[in-house]
Amino acid sequence: MELKIELKSLEWWFWFITLIALVVGLAGKNEGFYLVIIISIIQFFYFTAKRGFPAFPTQVRFVYGIFTIIALFDPTRLFYWALLIGTVMVTLFNTCFIARILIYMPWNKNERLS
Repeated sequence: MELKIELKSLEWWFWFITLIALVVGLAGKNEGFYLVIIISIIQFFYFTAKRGFPAFPTQVRFVYGIFTIIALFDPTRLFYWALLIGTVMVTLFNTCFIARILIYMPWNKNERLS
């Protein structure tokens, strides 16, 4: 895997700040988790305005945002640990498990199903 840090990309900074907020939350400051949710909402609206709701990057942000809200109700914090691993992968290596799953959804297929 190749390290892909894009300091000039606003999208990369969204993920980096989310990563820091997740670490803060997992270190015991619940405010970090609330910041993750706020950043996720901002990202969703940013990508909706930039590319529209059906756009693939918007779908990824939507699912991530839903996961951050679901994670609030997980008393074990395991869901946040999973989000942390995924966010590290996006921030450092530009690869995303959510995107890999969404690409196989029927509405993201360019070809007609037979």
